[in-house]
Amino acid sequence: MRIAFWRKNENPAPVSTENTNGPTKGAVLRVVLDECVGLDSLLARQFQRSLRPDQAVEFVLLAAAHRAIPDAEILGKLLGSGTVLLTSDRVLHNQACDLGLLSCTLNTRGELIRTKLPDVRATVAIPVRGGEVLKTDYAHGPNSIASALKAGLDERAFKKYRTRRRRIRSYFGSESNISQVALTVGAKVVHEGHISGFFLAAAGYSGVKGIRASEGYALATGGEWDPALCLIHALQELYLLQLETVCIDLYIIPSDSLALCRQLQSEPATACDRPSARALSKVLHALTSARVFPCVKGPVFDGMEHKLNQLARTPNNELVPVDFGRVIESLKHC
Repeated sequence: MRIAFWRKNENPAPVSTENTNGPTKGAVLRVVLDECVGLDSLLARQFQRSLRPDQAVEFVLLAAAHRAIPDAEILGKLLGSGTVLLTSDRVLHNQACDLGLLSCTLNTRGELIRTKLPDVRATVAIPVRGGEVLKTDYAHGPNSIASALKAGLDERAFKKYRTRRRRIRSYFGSESNISQVALTVGAKVVHEGHISGFFLAAAGYSGVKGIRASEGYALATGGEWDPALCLIHALQELYLLQLETVCIDLYIIPSDSLALCRQLQSEPATACDRPSARALSKVLHALTSARVFPCVKGPVFDGMEHKLNQLARTPNNELVPVDFGRVIESLKHC
């Protein structure tokens, strides 16, 4: 969506034009509003008050014009001479400043600034691939399993996943730059039930090092040990982070969970007799590309075992009670 109008202000504080990429007098200033910024936001209002009274402005709302556009595409294809970015994403703001682009954000006092934030660490911006044209919609395609798994999340948890997805994509430049995921799964029986844990590492095409993108630990209380639950807990993360279309290597520590996973890969979901195994089979079969391996002794194995032993001795807020019955029920109709 593009909105063009002439700015009027009786007592303006003119915007600085020290940056060589800023607008020249008489030119139309193209203002790109990040998806986290609206026309009626404090940042947009502060920016409009900073303009000359005769400044012609064209606003580009990314939420409407290029939905879910990656940061690399914003920096590489939308910004340049006569263009300014308005964003509340402090990392993106610093990346734009590092590239010599004009960007405005608010500091902790709510003041408009266009210089780099000294207290925010930003990785070097990933260049976009050449030859790719801008899209009107970059949003991840719908997935019935992901929708079912999201159903039980509260807004706070869902917001954390949105933030984590954006950070992962920003690190690699875009979703399309993520080439592979390695998911390590562990479990430990404790007095209250059993603890599940996973490490999720991601690698990409963009030349940056791979990262541990996520980890999580769940407590399933009561009942017998079920080798499917630790796998459901781990694979759920792929869907919530929208990584289910990436090549996935699954490294499993519990031997009976490994055996169950291999069995389910070789037979249809309808062949399973237990609800937990049927749910796991649906999640597993819906992955575009998944390979299963035993997790052998080494730094990752030792790290998982150490963490699970630590949580068994001294539980903390990393160990989250999970209603696996609800998760399994939500997957019934997928």
